[in-house]
Amino acid sequence: MSDSRAEQPGRKRYIVYGLLFTMTLINYFDRTVLSVAMPILIAQFTLTPIAVGYLLSAFIWSYAPCQLPAGMVLDQWGTRKTAARCIAFWSAATALTAAATSFPFVFISRLLLGIGESPTFPMAARAIREWAPVKERALAFSISGSGPAFGTAISAITIAWLVSTIGWRLSFVFSGALGFLWVIVWLAVYRDPEDAPFLQPAERRMILAERSPGGTSDTGGMKLKELLSYQTMWGLFLVQGCVNYTQYLFLTWLPTYLVQSRGLNIMHSGLETGICYFGAMVLTIGMGRLCDHLLTPEAVKAGKRRYAVVILAFGASVMVLAPYTPSEAMLLVELTFSLACVQSVFVNTYSLTNDLLHAGKSIGTAIGWIQLGGNIFGLAAPIATGYIVFATGSFTSAFLLAGALLIIGAVITLTMTRRPVGAPQPAPAYAS
Repeated sequence: MSDSRAEQPGRKRYIVYGLLFTMTLINYFDRTVLSVAMPILIAQFTLTPIAVGYLLSAFIWSYAPCQLPAGMVLDQWGTRKTAARCIAFWSAATALTAAATSFPFVFISRLLLGIGESPTFPMAARAIREWAPVKERALAFSISGSGPAFGTAISAITIAWLVSTIGWRLSFVFSGALGFLWVIVWLAVYRDPEDAPFLQPAERRMILAERSPGGTSDTGGMKLKELLSYQTMWGLFLVQGCVNYTQYLFLTWLPTYLVQSRGLNIMHSGLETGICYFGAMVLTIGMGRLCDHLLTPEAVKAGKRRYAVVILAFGASVMVLAPYTPSEAMLLVELTFSLACVQSVFVNTYSLTNDLLHAGKSIGTAIGWIQLGGNIFGLAAPIATGYIVFATGSFTSAFLLAGALLIIGAVITLTMTRRPVGAPQPAPAYAS
């Protein structure tokens, strides 16, 4: 009996999922710190709503165009080296913001943040392709993808407290320090599953046999031009953009919306923002487990995960009700559910890309491509919202625009993400 138990695969791979969770958590912690501190910076630097929109979007100006180069660099350097270098770089950029004395200084430090953060989600997708059995891919992406929600939640509360007690500058120093601590742990722990010393033989065999055929080996690569010959890649590009617009609307403007439209102070708005994102994190993991449970291996291979994307995009559109909801409690429910659906769309678009992409070595480039689409739209969200608020004096039209894009994204998913990308690769001999 003991020998039988010894042959059962363990769950040490969850260490890697946990590292990816904390990586995306810190990523969004560093993004959110400016949003939470923004009401103070508005007064200190005398910023108009339009200027705020540009400042909140600054990191996306560099983040978006770096997506494709970052994915290509990732496919060359590998996951371990890319993560360590990039996270150290963006953490330094975050800490640098504490020395800002003007609008241009903050803007430049956020541009540097965007450059450093650009490989984050291609790195997560590559690591999951290397480590996650296909049957738990959505769960792995849900754990990784819930990091942004949890990072935003604890950032909203922690930074609101720091800003209120010891000032906004130290909040940027604190946020940057978290990234350097993560890099130390990452370099000590992360290896490919073939070489990871903490894996037992049974779990190693299971991972290598049940992950995507070929993992991210040197075989099965596709150039960007070849990837873009598939309508599916363009569909995923547009879907990511339509949904990411709402993501960035919440990420950049939600604390200010709660202060200006709901009359909350910074501490109260930070607390409510944190509640929304914490609830979204829990729901995102639950939705990921549900998708893995409902989707059979045959359905995954057929690309039927797209139906989950459609349902979740429609669910996220509940946020259009927010401006018309007088109850503060009901507002929190609507925003939490919408955020959870948005995060779960990302979980399933990354998973769908892995499902449909048969060229394992090109996963970084493929995710970089759809991230580029997401961040082109994301770049527009804080700027467009600034102009809308400036012109109308309210956030209602901004919420309606985001809701319309979510519906458009659902339609694109149904019509443009049906075909696999590349020829199927034969299963490795090890798996056989």
